Amino acid sequence: MDLETRTIDGIMIPYAVSIYDGENINSFYLLDYNNSEEMLIQAIESIMRDKYNNYKVYLHNFSDFDGIFLITILSQLTNNTIKPIIRDGRIIEFKFNFAPYKGEMKNKINLFFRDSLLLLPDSLRDLAINFKVDNKGIFPHKFVNNKNISLNYIGQIPSFSQFNNLSFEEYLNYCKSFKDKGKWNLREEAIKYCNQDTITLHQIISTFQNKIFELFRIDILKYPTLSSLAFAIYRSNFYREEYKIPLIEGDIFNFIKKGYTGGSVDVYKPTPPTGDKVFRYDVNSLYPNAMKEFNMPIDNPTYFEGDLTLLNEDSGYNLSRRKKPFGFFEVEVNAPLNMKIPLLQTKIKIGNGTRTIAPVGTWTGIYFSEEIYNAEKYGYKFKILRGYLFNKANIFSEYVDFLYNLKVNSDKNSPDYTISKLLLNCLYGRFGMNPVMENHLIISNKELNKYYNSKTITNIIDLKNGKELISFFYEVEWSEKSKTNLNISLPISASITAYSRIHMSQFKQMKDITLYYSDTDNIDIDKPLEDKYIGKGLGKMKLEHIFDDAVYLTPKVYGGITDNYEYVKIKGLKNLMN
Repeated sequence: MDLETRTIDGIMIPYAVSIYDGENINSFYLLDYNNSEEMLIQAIESIMRDKYNNYKVYLHNFSDFDGIFLITILSQLTNNTIKPIIRDGRIIEFKFNFAPYKGEMKNKINLFFRDSLLLLPDSLRDLAINFKVDNKGIFPHKFVNNKNISLNYIGQIPSFSQFNNLSFEEYLNYCKSFKDKGKWNLREEAIKYCNQDTITLHQIISTFQNKIFELFRIDILKYPTLSSLAFAIYRSNFYREEYKIPLIEGDIFNFIKKGYTGGSVDVYKPTPPTGDKVFRYDVNSLYPNAMKEFNMPIDNPTYFEGDLTLLNEDSGYNLSRRKKPFGFFEVEVNAPLNMKIPLLQTKIKIGNGTRTIAPVGTWTGIYFSEEIYNAEKYGYKFKILRGYLFNKANIFSEYVDFLYNLKVNSDKNSPDYTISKLLLNCLYGRFGMNPVMENHLIISNKELNKYYNSKTITNIIDLKNGKELISFFYEVEWSEKSKTNLNISLPISASITAYSRIHMSQFKQMKDITLYYSDTDNIDIDKPLEDKYIGKGLGKMKLEHIFDDAVYLTPKVYGGITDNYEYVKIKGLKNLMN
């Protein structure tokens, strides 16, 4: 399914809808209805049929805006219930349960609406190329956002400036295609474009479904997100019973969560000296490298208090553990005051939120044991206060090896390459999810007050039809009502991110280079790295750019220039060079 919208005076309005089931396509255009609400109702009712019971309806980027339009419409239809699944503000899926015939409550039919972007996180255009299916069409999106343009416009082809992501050569070819057609018709072009999007998406999903089943004997329709699919693939094809991944919650989860941070992003020098070049290197598959090369926590944890490193061999404590206790520890940290680039991160409170910093001096924090040992090499000192010990094993090597071999032996613009790349980079995040999930309900405006007494409401979306979508937690945290078995293991995710920071620390502490900027998996430095760090293997560096000049304004905001091109990055903005 696809919705096309126009934004007039800051208000987004659907004006075209297409639905494709693999054989038949239905189109709906705003001019044929009194308003967009009536158009959307007609579109939804066209698939409220017995033949589509338990079908999955995919929309690309449905979580961002299409989902609210649809939830609003579905909540108005009679004899139905809607059960949304929302995490981190994104609509993952909602189940629409309805009676196919008016007044009949038995034999209800289910439709599941999903965001295909959460399964295949890339643009539809790039996915079409990689999956070798019919690509998206061309359409002047800026043109329809002009409130002076009627939806029944017939006339000249819109100018080049009205198109996004289109080269001038492509625009000229587009214009040539109308040479024998006469005038340009907005209605015809909008419906054609919307139809093609649904056909392209259906072909992509079908190809993806067949490829995943061919490789892993897994049906993607059972999994609404890429991380849930990756976990299912790992569990059914590579997981062994002896691994015993720790599924933790409660106090242990809260303890490790305090020390769970991601990659570090920092500006060290905003500009290089005049005339100096800057070498940008990226790590090849940083997180998959950590998953393949290192041991992960397994089995149930053991709580301890005191400094284990002070125990002697006669204490009866396991000797191998005594030498190198493995787990997550609360420690007193003493970081050298003369460190130019500190390594260990900690969270501090700022206003109503928190910020992650890497300080010097002394503080108390919670860290993965292997990151502690790595920091000791650079002069950090620690006193262990308490923590949780784990057994360890290399549990992801086969998973990573299989996917990485598939990737390196596949053409870059192929389904296998795309699949392997996506699955390599998304599994670790699944383990770091919060095991306490929000609940979601659609209620009338009048019902809202009673929910304040028994629940902690986190978000309210007014559907503008007398109903509201509320998100809430039950007041008693970790209660049987609020938790669910999601196969989550924070120790695994926290270990992977810590191992990755360890990998990057070697470049931050090199004495013969100047570091201008670093992100989770890249560095910008003043000279080439030694050959031993460069290569195509996991964890090796690859040279991405050599800038003649560069500027780093703040984390995630920077740019560089070469003789041939400019490279600009600003978090949250796309298509900066167009």
